[in-house]
Amino acid sequence: MNHPGIAVGYRLLTSGGSVAYVPDNEPFGRQGMSHGTEEETPPFAMDKKLIEFIQDADVLIIDSQYDEAEYNAHVGWGHGCVADVVALAIEARVKHLFLFHHDPCHDDVFVTEMVKGARALALSKGSPLKIDAAREGEEILLPAKAVTAPAE
Repeated sequence: MNHPGIAVGYRLLTSGGSVAYVPDNEPFGRQGMSHGTEEETPPFAMDKKLIEFIQDADVLIIDSQYDEAEYNAHVGWGHGCVADVVALAIEARVKHLFLFHHDPCHDDVFVTEMVKGARALALSKGSPLKIDAAREGEEILLPAKAVTAPAE
């Protein structure tokens, strides 16, 4: 993950689907925007690796600590901007995105507005991405997928 300290992400594969957990991560893209094209810039290549890692996840729980206005004052701190996280999730065809690593200065109203903004962004891109804020004690059940018997 892109964080000044050590951080790792996980992807769990279950019979009901996959869950990707990406804490303490700042997408690389904005840090490389002024250095050539996306294809030749190492930060964009690193984001592509993350997109491959989360590709088609049923659930993605990812660091999205800042909104657009806050992020500009925190570039390089190792935490995500909601707009960047939504873009990554859309490109990776994630089904359900959970924004988390909420800033302790954000109250419930602020987090709710972040979710509304994220949903509006996904909708403007024509994405079916479902977006919620992670909350303590919430449980998400992945439905068991039907297993077909091998052909004889």
